[in-house]
Amino acid sequence: MAIGTSGNQFKNAPVVGAMMAALIDACEKGLDHDSQPFQFKMHYIGRRFDVGFYSRRREINPESSFSVNG
Repeated sequence: MAIGTSGNQFKNAPVVGAMMAALIDACEKGLDHDSQPFQFKMHYIGRRFDVGFYSRRREINPESSFSVNG
């Protein structure tokens, strides 16, 4: 699920929507995101972003504040 809340995170909504659409499309085409995390190419700067950073299987950082990630 990808949702927005009030505040500065509204600015992220367009890229999150594009990233989620691309991730879903890749998985529908056979990508196993758990074993090979999706790499999202950012439209304007051309860099790739490892969506595995948000994986449900990522290693938990015990030093984290567990605050909002955005």
